[in-house]
Amino acid sequence: MVLVVILRKRPIMKVNLLLAKRIFRYFLFASLFFSSSFLWSQDCKTNINIQLENIAGGVYSNEEVVFTKIGATDNVTSKSDYKGIATASLDCGSRYKVNIENHTRKQEIRTPERAGMTAMFTYTYNHDMVASDKRFAMSEIQKVELEVEIKLLPDTTFVKNSIMTRPRNITNYTAFKFEVKSLDYTSLVDETVIFTGKNRNKSFKGTTNDRGILIVYLPKGDEYSINFLYNKNFAMKDIPFSKGTSQASSNIQYIGTKEILRRKKIEEDRIKAIEEQLAREKKEFEDWCKKEKISFEEGHKRRLEASMRNVGTTDLVVDKVLSRNNWSQKLIVCDVTGSMNPYVQQLLTWYQLNIVKEKNLQFVFFNDGDNKSTSMKKIGETGGIYYQNKPSIEELVNKVSFVQGKGGGGDGPENNMEALIKGVGMADPYKELVMVADNHAPVKDLELLTSFSSPVHIILCGASGGFIHPDYLQIAWKTKGSIHTIEEDIVKIASMLEGETIQIMGRKFKIMGGEFIQVSGS
Repeated sequence: MVLVVILRKRPIMKVNLLLAKRIFRYFLFASLFFSSSFLWSQDCKTNINIQLENIAGGVYSNEEVVFTKIGATDNVTSKSDYKGIATASLDCGSRYKVNIENHTRKQEIRTPERAGMTAMFTYTYNHDMVASDKRFAMSEIQKVELEVEIKLLPDTTFVKNSIMTRPRNITNYTAFKFEVKSLDYTSLVDETVIFTGKNRNKSFKGTTNDRGILIVYLPKGDEYSINFLYNKNFAMKDIPFSKGTSQASSNIQYIGTKEILRRKKIEEDRIKAIEEQLAREKKEFEDWCKKEKISFEEGHKRRLEASMRNVGTTDLVVDKVLSRNNWSQKLIVCDVTGSMNPYVQQLLTWYQLNIVKEKNLQFVFFNDGDNKSTSMKKIGETGGIYYQNKPSIEELVNKVSFVQGKGGGGDGPENNMEALIKGVGMADPYKELVMVADNHAPVKDLELLTSFSSPVHIILCGASGGFIHPDYLQIAWKTKGSIHTIEEDIVKIASMLEGETIQIMGRKFKIMGGEFIQVSGS
C-alpha cells in the first residue's frame, strides 16, 4: 500500500493583532491501492512533517515541536532541521496538540487514518512572536479586573438586530464577526447561533442578518464553542488575552436550521410510508401462515427456500459485494427485518454456493427487538440478536427462519449498533466485520457508536435508487471501515477529515461538524 497525503496548513500572522489564522490546503498524491483486509491496531503509525516558516522569508531551524495526544499525557518531541521541518511518527487517526517553540498560538492537528501515510502542516509566523505577545499581553491586574467584570454578566447575553451593543470597557472584549454560508454558499439568514465560553460558561446568543453575519463582543481569555440548535460544539474559537482593542472573524458553511427541519419532515414522511408498507406486508404474511396452518417460523422457512431457487430481485448487491471482496474469516452481521427479505435470500444463496471455501465464517442476525412494541425498545437493550457459528446451509436457513419468526421490526429505524456491539461479543475471533444493512432504515441507536471502534464493511441494501442514508456513512467513517454498493467499494471514507466531501451514486456528502451532510443530488 502506498498513499501519501500532504495537508498544508498555513496560519498567517495579522501583524497589528499578532493573531495567527489557519488556511488549509490539501494535496492528494497517488494511491496504488488499499488492502481490504487491513487490520487496525495500536501499532498503526503515520508520518507528520511540520514546516516552520518566517513570515518575512526563510525558515526556522532547530526549533522544538512537541506533539501531545489529546486524552493522553505522554508526548513526542522533535526538532526542525535546516529546511525548517520537524518530523514525528504518531498514532493513526488521532488528534494532537502541537506546541511550537517561539510560537504562541494553540494548534491542533489530526493525523491520517492509515499506516504509512504522510501529512504536512505549515505554520508561518513572526520571529518575535513571543516578545510581541508579551508586549501586548494583559497584566495580571488587568486579568483580575476582567474576571470581576465578566462575573457580573448574565449567563446568557442576548444580541438584538445581529449586532451586540458595544461594551463599556471594550478592551476586555474582542469584536468577533461571524459569517455563515448555506450549502449553496448563499448567506444563511436568521440563523440562531450561541457562543459559549469553555472556562467561564458565559453564553452570547443572536441571529444572523440578511448577509448571514452576526457580530458579538466575546470576553478575552476563553475558548468559545459555536453552537446551533441542532448542532452543538460545531466549531471552536480561541479568544486570547491581549491589551487594547482587538478583532477576530470566522467564516463557516452550515446546513441551516430551516433546511434541517425540512429534511426531518421529509424523513418522517418517508419512514411513515415504509412502516405502513411493512404493516401491510406483515398482515399478508400472517394471514397466509394462518391459511396454511403453519407457524410464522415455518412460513419464513418456506419462503426462504423457495426464493433461494429463484432470487426475485435485480439488486444483487450482497452477492456482488461478497464475491468481489476477498474478505477472510468474516463475521457477518445481518438485518433480517421484513424489508430485508430479498437481501437475506441473496446472502443464503451466496453462502450455499461458497460454503466449501469459506473458513471460520460466523453470522449474527437481528430483528430489532423480537416483536417488541416501539415503546418497549430501549437503546442498547432492544434485543432480537442471534448468533450462528459455521453452519450448514440447512442450519443457516433454520436460524434465519427462527429469528424472523421471533419478530420483524415494526418501526422503521433498526438497532444496528446494538447488533454490532453484542454480535462482536458473541463471536469467536474474526478478521473482517461485515454488516448487511437496510439503507432505507435509520440507525435508532447511533449514539452507541462512541463506544464501538471495530472497522465495519457496510453493504448498503436498497441503494440502487441513489438514496444513501448518512447514518451508515457515519458508522463507516467513525470505525475506519468502508461502504459498499452494487458497483462501488468506497474505502477512502476511513481517512476523510472534517470539511472534506465524497460522492456516492451521484450524491455528494460533506463532513460538517462531525456529521455527513448531503450537499448535492436529488
